[in-house]
Amino acid sequence: MKMKKKIAILLTLIMTITVFSGCSKSNETSKTSGESVESPSKDQETTLPENILNETETAVTYKNPLGDEVTITKNPKKVVVLMNSILDIWYLAGGEAIGRVSGSVNVPEAANDIEQVGKVNEPSIEKILALEPDLVILSSTRSQHVEMKDILSSNNIECAYVDISSDPYSKFNETLKLFTMITEREDIYNTEIKKIQEEVTDICDKTKNEEQPKILILFGSSKYVKAELPCGLVGNMVEMLGANNIITGSPVEGSSKVTFSLEKIIQEDPDKIFIIPMGEIEQVKARIKEDLESNEAWATLTAVKENNIHYLPKDLFHYKPNARYPEAFMHLAKILYPQVFEK
Repeated sequence: MKMKKKIAILLTLIMTITVFSGCSKSNETSKTSGESVESPSKDQETTLPENILNETETAVTYKNPLGDEVTITKNPKKVVVLMNSILDIWYLAGGEAIGRVSGSVNVPEAANDIEQVGKVNEPSIEKILALEPDLVILSSTRSQHVEMKDILSSNNIECAYVDISSDPYSKFNETLKLFTMITEREDIYNTEIKKIQEEVTDICDKTKNEEQPKILILFGSSKYVKAELPCGLVGNMVEMLGANNIITGSPVEGSSKVTFSLEKIIQEDPDKIFIIPMGEIEQVKARIKEDLESNEAWATLTAVKENNIHYLPKDLFHYKPNARYPEAFMHLAKILYPQVFEK
């Protein structure tokens, strides 16, 4: 009996120690989590783009399109952005700027009156340095921007290079993720940007079971007409909507547009033709008439015979639509699949 009593007491002691040990561990965990940055809920968690390498409380490290691993300090106070379509994304991400390039398209209202530091292809390094920025955001596809890297770095100015030209929609989302991490406004990404993504996904999902039309995308100016590849702005959206771009191939590095042969177009016989105008629309139409419509074979195309040639609005398809991506996708979807979207 005495032995049984001793065993019972020993078991009681072990259980008591275990309970207190468990409580102690739980309290330590609670204390530790209380001291760290609050983790996002499962609904908010998003897969980071491959180019995001590391994040600390004060900085984000990413691999830029030039192949460099770069660390950007969070919440920079003085920012200069050297392309207005990127400036628009920076402001969507909760950022502000003290300098930008000239122009009025893709410029947020809040950035209308900030200092201008030259043209997108001719930014003034002197004006940029005079602003003493903490961060300069540049395009990796502009040689004039790439040439500034060493000068900016030697002046201890952080440089964030991004590329929104190739596969623009995915780059739009990727860039916004990076920017909201830098501005520490991932709440914007998880709400407003997620809403844009969901609207685009919903539009694309409705086209999955439809017959895929053949599409020709032309980029027209007063001087030339070129075809746009699937990696271009409209090409990217058309592909996501399930249509077939009849022009494929490898572009010149950094370009989404290529020269084409009318023979190739005649052979493929597109169902619909999209034309993206650059400059005055009447001048673009004159160039289309001279280069294409003057050839008798042009009139034999299905798209021509069925009056399925569509000039696209520049504000949505020549310039980056950014927050208006759902509107741009819907514009194309109604033309590509009227049986679905015009009911």
